[in-house]
Amino acid sequence: MKKQAHALFKKIKPACAGIEKGFTLLEIVFAITIFAIIIACIYPAYTSTYNNIEIAENESDIYYMARVALARLTDDLESAYIPGRGNGDGSSDTNAFIGENEYIENTRADKIRFISRAHINFGDSFVSERDAKIEYYTRLNEDTGAITLYRSDTINSIDWPEEKTEGYILCEGLQSFYLTYTDKSGQEYDTWDSSDINFKNILPSLIVITLEFIDDKNPEKPLRFSTGVYLPMSEKNE
Repeated sequence: MKKQAHALFKKIKPACAGIEKGFTLLEIVFAITIFAIIIACIYPAYTSTYNNIEIAENESDIYYMARVALARLTDDLESAYIPGRGNGDGSSDTNAFIGENEYIENTRADKIRFISRAHINFGDSFVSERDAKIEYYTRLNEDTGAITLYRSDTINSIDWPEEKTEGYILCEGLQSFYLTYTDKSGQEYDTWDSSDINFKNILPSLIVITLEFIDDKNPEKPLRFSTGVYLPMSEKNE
């Protein structure tokens, strides 16, 4: 009987030998350590890639807004003119080309208004007039601390709207918006008023537009976009 039991035990022992094997505590700790090292190496690369994608998307939005705003300003200014011209005696003229310096929290946030043949019809099929009173002005966004640029477009047969009303947002997130004006002799000015005797009811020959957008990643260095616009009707200056 003992011999039979011993023989049976020899047969069962090899079959159970594999069941007794497993990972030791040291092996488990070693594996966890390696996994932690791999994660520590991968995570910074992942966050850096994610941040770069976010920055690229934000800059893409800014570049798009700048391109649209500068294109719209260029089209409007290239079609600017002064109806009637007047006699240049410096009298008040509601059709004057006026560019003014304004400031929001010590940064330039200029305003400009003029008559242009670049009226945009927003669906009113009964309005065939293309001449428009166009005004660009700025406001501070209290929530973001950034400047918003507006465009106002009123058909020329209607009076100018109240100051800084009736406008549509052209671009947001600005740090500053400013313009410089150049006459036919090359002299530069920060402001322009064609109803003033000094400008004799004439248009500037060149206007340089500058948009500066806030860069959240580098607040000390805004993203700057600038272009010069030649005014064809300035050739008609008398």
